[in-house]
Amino acid sequence: MEQHHAVLLRPAQPADCAALAAALRPADRAELAASHPGQCPADLLLDFIHRSCCAFTLLYNGQPAALFGLAAENLLGSRACVWLLTARAVERIPKTFLRVARRFIAAALNQYPELYNFTDERYTAALRFVCRLGGTFDGTFRQTEPARFLRFTFRRK
Repeated sequence: MEQHHAVLLRPAQPADCAALAAALRPADRAELAASHPGQCPADLLLDFIHRSCCAFTLLYNGQPAALFGLAAENLLGSRACVWLLTARAVERIPKTFLRVARRFIAAALNQYPELYNFTDERYTAALRFVCRLGGTFDGTFRQTEPARFLRFTFRRK
């Protein structure tokens, strides 16, 4: 039987990095360019998964729709950096994407009381998504050229 709109979540693989980099949403591509000027998106994604204690790929019809992970500050730390980048395909599965992201954040908060990262303030969809997942912005930012990155956190309740 043929499956339409097949969605699969699995551990990230190095080949996912180039595939996702080629299909990044424009805002994700702009955020990477602002946060890591002059660096290749595929190489950055590969570095992200290598630095992470866990990293996953959300596949849609066999192609990476999202790549996300968790980089611990240290083995016994109380905080970890959570990261997520998306391809255009994620827009075709918004409810599934939201459910997967919520479950990932909940599982990560079972392990670490605080998750954090920064997001480009120009990326309004990302700002809304962080809030929708229960994240908060504390007013801390990092200035880069050409963007300001706002710190967000998720905390165990």
